[in-house]
Amino acid sequence: MDFKIELKNWLIFFRQLLILIAILFVLALSWIGLSVFVAPFYSVTKSGEIQGFQTYNLEGETTTRAIQLGLKDLLNDGMITNFIGVKYVIENKLNEQIGQIDMYRVSLNALENNLGRNRGTGGANENLVQARSNIYADYNVPIFTSYTTLLTRTTKNLDNYLNRLSLDNNVAMENKKAVFIVNSDNLAETLDKLKQQLQTTLAMKVENFTQVDDKFYQIRGNLLAMELIFKGLDKDFKNKMIDKSCYYENFLPIMEDIKKGARDNHLIVLESFGDLSKMEKQGNVISQKLSELIDKLRRG
Repeated sequence: MDFKIELKNWLIFFRQLLILIAILFVLALSWIGLSVFVAPFYSVTKSGEIQGFQTYNLEGETTTRAIQLGLKDLLNDGMITNFIGVKYVIENKLNEQIGQIDMYRVSLNALENNLGRNRGTGGANENLVQARSNIYADYNVPIFTSYTTLLTRTTKNLDNYLNRLSLDNNVAMENKKAVFIVNSDNLAETLDKLKQQLQTTLAMKVENFTQVDDKFYQIRGNLLAMELIFKGLDKDFKNKMIDKSCYYENFLPIMEDIKKGARDNHLIVLESFGDLSKMEKQGNVISQKLSELIDKLRRG
């Protein structure tokens, strides 16, 4: 009798387990189906340059606002999602945004550790530290993930930094809580960080044809972000570069090369047409020219 009761209990358990598995299977199919439906809304890549760039009189504000503008444009445009349909079905925009965020993260690192670090006090600005830490994202999480909240915090951190920068504009250096140091060494270090990120993207391995457009759009995302960042650097460091005889000779030609690469866009990326190879070549040209510019800036 006990055996029959125990057997009955096991049958009930397995029936409930099968029902649970069936429910999970249906949910998984629904998730994938919804992903495929959602994906087209995330598929449209940037057709031109990011709009809304402005210049400011406060030293450092134009560069900082350029980075902030890029982040706000990502937020307004519809942020990255790792929803399966977007990542594995129509992923061009996803990879383009990954490329942009990677470059904005590097630029914030340079802002925190080079451009905005007060060497007199030895400390980094707390708002820049927060801004840089908030721009992290794990692109490999296989679930719907929104990074809107963290990037929104980053833009607010930059507002706080700029407010402090304005308040401290006429304060003695040793008492400043926010700085933006315009010198050749800082610019060289910043450009070197941007170059290294571009080289990292260019070095991505393409193991099969499905990864060709992934790499293409991550490179393009790098260049879209660089185009905006360079506009800010142009305003804040123009005179310094003219003094070093590298503004007209090096910096402006690089800006044109970046713009050319950022405008390269295709409905379908095919290596049989040389789409990726051309983008890689453009990226390598920019990297080489950046090395020459950095060398000039570092010379005494």
